[in-house]
Amino acid sequence: ALNWGLNLRLDLPAMSLILPHRRLSKNLGTPQQMLLRADDVPLDLIGQVGRSVVEVVGEKRSTWRRWNLMAEAARQTMGWRFATVEDREAITAMVADAAEQASVRLTPPELTTSPVEFRRLEGTSVFRPKHSTVFSSDTLLAAEDRFLQRARTTTGPSIDLSTVETITSKPDADGRMLGPDQAAALASVAVSGRVVDVLVGPAGAGKTTAMNALRRAWETSHGAGSVVGLAPSAVAAQVLADDLGIATENTAKWWTTHRYTDASFKAGQLVIIDEASLAGTLSLDRITQAAEEAGAKVLLVGDYAQLQSVDAGGAFSLLIHDRDDAPELVDVHRFTHAWEKTASLELRHGRAPVIDTYLAHDRIHDGDAEAMTDAAYTAWRHDRQAGLASVLIAETRENVTALNVRARADLILDGTLKPGPEITLSDGSAAGVGDTIITRRNDRRLRNRHGWVRNGQTWTITAVHGDGSVTIRPPGARFGNSIVLPADYVAEHVDLG
Repeated sequence: ALNWGLNLRLDLPAMSLILPHRRLSKNLGTPQQMLLRADDVPLDLIGQVGRSVVEVVGEKRSTWRRWNLMAEAARQTMGWRFATVEDREAITAMVADAAEQASVRLTPPELTTSPVEFRRLEGTSVFRPKHSTVFSSDTLLAAEDRFLQRARTTTGPSIDLSTVETITSKPDADGRMLGPDQAAALASVAVSGRVVDVLVGPAGAGKTTAMNALRRAWETSHGAGSVVGLAPSAVAAQVLADDLGIATENTAKWWTTHRYTDASFKAGQLVIIDEASLAGTLSLDRITQAAEEAGAKVLLVGDYAQLQSVDAGGAFSLLIHDRDDAPELVDVHRFTHAWEKTASLELRHGRAPVIDTYLAHDRIHDGDAEAMTDAAYTAWRHDRQAGLASVLIAETRENVTALNVRARADLILDGTLKPGPEITLSDGSAAGVGDTIITRRNDRRLRNRHGWVRNGQTWTITAVHGDGSVTIRPPGARFGNSIVLPADYVAEHVDLG
C-alpha cells in the first residue's frame, strides 16, 4: 500500500491504494514518479476524485455539462504520470463519469428510445446534441432554496415609513432630491421586514444616491454604525465605502474573518451588498445565513441584466424573478441626451432594434480589426490630450498589452514621460517613473495610512529602485500616500494602466 498525496483543492484524507496487478511499496516512489496504467487506479479513488470535481466545479458554476467535468478531472489528475495517452484519457473519462454520478441531472430523460441506427455508440440519441445534459448539485439547489426562503421571510428589522418619508422629502448634502422611483424603492425596502431584500437599478439610475438616503434613514432609527457594506471585490467595497461613508469589506474576506474570529453582524443592522449580480450563490447563502442568525437585514443591490458572477451565480436574478414587486429604479440620470437614456435601457434588455438608433446617431463605427484598433486608440489619445477622462477597452489581454505599450511610447515621445530606470511588469512591458499601472492582486500587507493594495486599483509610479521594487501612490495624490511594491509583486501582479 502507498499513501497518495493528490494535488486537490479539497483536504482529502490519506488514501491507501491497493493495486490489482502491481503491489506498490515505498521504494517505487510517488504517483508523480511512477508510470500508471488505467487499471492501476482503484474505483474508490476515482469516485472520491469525482466528488471533488463536482465540488470544485460547483464553486464556479450553477450548472455544468460533461465538458466542464472533463476539464476539472484533467486538472485534478494532471500530476499523475501515465504510461500512455490512452491510459490518461481513460482515467479522466472515468473520473468525469463518477462526477456525473455525483451530480444532479437537470435535463429530463428521453421519453422514447431511438432506433439503433439513430443511436451513438454509448447509446444516446443522435437527435440530442452530444453531452448536452445539464447537471447541478444538491449543495447548490439547497443553497438556492434557503436563499429564496430568507427572501420570503418578513421577520427582519425595519424602520417606520414616516422616518423614510422625512429623509426622502429633503435634499441631500449636495442639494439633490430623490426622484419618485427612488423614494418608492427605498420605502419598499425600509418597511418590508424581509430578511433578504433587493434593489434593482440599471447603470446611471442613481443607486448610490438612493443608498445614501437609505443609510441616513436606517441610522436615524437604529443608530450610528447600523449600516455596513460588502461587495464581491475589494475595489468595489472601497468604492462603496467612499460613496456611503460606512465600514465595508469584500465578501470573501468577511467570510474568512467570520469563520476564524466569530465576528459577525449585529441585531438591527442593514447589510448592503453592492454589485450583487457578481456575488456567487454559495457566498450569498453563507452571508445571509449569518445575517439571519444575528437578526440583521441584507439588501442586495445591482442589476440582473449586467454581468453575472464569476463564481456559481444567478442568485440575485433568482430573487428578482421570484417576486413581482421587486424595488427597481427606472429613471436613468447619467446621460445628457434623452434618446440615449431610452436606448441604454433598450440595450440592457437585449432588444436588437436599438442598434439602428445607435447607428442613426453615429455611435457605431466598423472596419477590420487593425483599423478599428487604431481608430479607437486615436480617439482615446485625442480625449487625453483634451484633458478628458477616457477609457479604452480591448477584447483580449494581448490587445490590451499592445495598446498600453503604444500609449507609453507616445507619452515618452511627447515628453510626458522622462527616460529613466525601468522595471519589467507581469505582461512583459516596461514601466518607469510617471507611468500609470494597475495592481492585480489584493495584498493587505502593502499599505499606506489610507488603505492597502487592491486588485484592479490604479497607481502612478513615483520611484524605481535598483532591486526591482517601485514606489507608487494613487493618481493625483500628494505626499503621505506612497506604498513600496516589492520586486516579486511587481514582476507577477502589475500591468500597465
